[in-house]
Amino acid sequence: MSYLFYATAVVFLVFQVLYTVIPLFCSKVKKLDPDLTEKSIAVLVPAYNEELTIKNCIDAMAGLHYDNHEIIIINDGSKDETFSRLDELLQLEPDGRRPGYQLAYKPVKGVYRSNRYANIFVIDKQNGGKADSLNAGIDYAISEVVITLDADSMLETNALKYVNQYFHNNDIVALGGTVKIVQGAEKRDGTIVEKFRGPGLIKSQIINYTHGFYVRKLTQSFFNSIVVISGAFGAFYKDILVQVNGFRSTVGEDIDITLKIHEYLKANNLKKKLVYAPEAVCYTECPENLPNFYKQRIRWQKAFVDCILIYWSRLSRNFSAGVNLFFAIDGFMLGTFSTFTTLIYLVQALLFRGNVMHALIFLLISVVVNALQIIISLGLCKKYGSSYTAMDYVKMFLFSQVELLTYRNLQFYINIVGTLKYFDNDEGWGFVERKGVAAISQNIASGSN
Repeated sequence: MSYLFYATAVVFLVFQVLYTVIPLFCSKVKKLDPDLTEKSIAVLVPAYNEELTIKNCIDAMAGLHYDNHEIIIINDGSKDETFSRLDELLQLEPDGRRPGYQLAYKPVKGVYRSNRYANIFVIDKQNGGKADSLNAGIDYAISEVVITLDADSMLETNALKYVNQYFHNNDIVALGGTVKIVQGAEKRDGTIVEKFRGPGLIKSQIINYTHGFYVRKLTQSFFNSIVVISGAFGAFYKDILVQVNGFRSTVGEDIDITLKIHEYLKANNLKKKLVYAPEAVCYTECPENLPNFYKQRIRWQKAFVDCILIYWSRLSRNFSAGVNLFFAIDGFMLGTFSTFTTLIYLVQALLFRGNVMHALIFLLISVVVNALQIIISLGLCKKYGSSYTAMDYVKMFLFSQVELLTYRNLQFYINIVGTLKYFDNDEGWGFVERKGVAAISQNIASGSN
């Protein structure tokens, strides 16, 4: 077991070097090109029991700086007043739009168009889950590019412009944008102001998202090895979603669709890329208490295990070397499997007088590497237009060092429990309570880029 622990530690450090060097030297901010033609874009918003948050999403949509787009909200058989709230906000009337009959999904009860916003449509359908709702939206969309957005997510005003600019690169078929925590931002005089504030759990998620996108996503994008395009904000060519038969009903439709696209590109020998677009930003509401945080992260871990079991046997032949490295080695070996081996090693070291000194040295190295990566992620955060103050950055760095030994250990526990709970076979939405609080309803709709 000791040899396995040491081998894992060496591989871990190799990946940490990549996650340190690549973001530091290979990040470049794209400036908007005002002369680019606008590709048609459909923003799909699956909604299940979102009566409290759907107004924030709609308000943000109304402020987008982009002309050639449509917004399709899919009410997935909500049990609350989501549809009534949509009718109240949008003044809906029946619409004659027809589907393309290219994907399968639960029956649609009606299609409606807003009398207030000519480019906003609502699909009212029977409950089938998030993936099912997205497939319905794809089938009814008439645009070239499809964006998937959570109902509690709000796009910055220039987000679609950045998406459009990336898709003018013919090598790109899909991308993920930057997702930020809405509880850490507010709108003042038409400008987004980000503040490092709130309870420790929210601060931990702000740190986690900042590091996850500006360090991990940038590195994976560099190697064309994006493992997951976040369901909170992803963009795809519609035709490639149809070619891979849309989204699969699973607890993690976002990681699954990302891997399906990678597999499709390899099978057809297409030299295309899935990339991270840091300039395209949306804000999402994060869990504010431990029960909801636990439910969300358990669902994420179950989604990852689900895809490991489905794709593992065909990784080496159906995926590129980069995807294998970041999905199988970094994701599974270092993220899930090593959780169990580390736990066993620590118990062995403590109870049977193993080499505790080696474990402490490895812990110290991890702390130093983490501190360096946090500094890099905060620097990139500023580079890509965030409005945190200098004092906020100092607080974020100091908190990140405490968070490494506190909230990060909760994730250690969740990786174990989520892996075991995968076999519960629960593939529902995994609904996490949303509050739609007043701070969120200030309409994050004015970009700071």
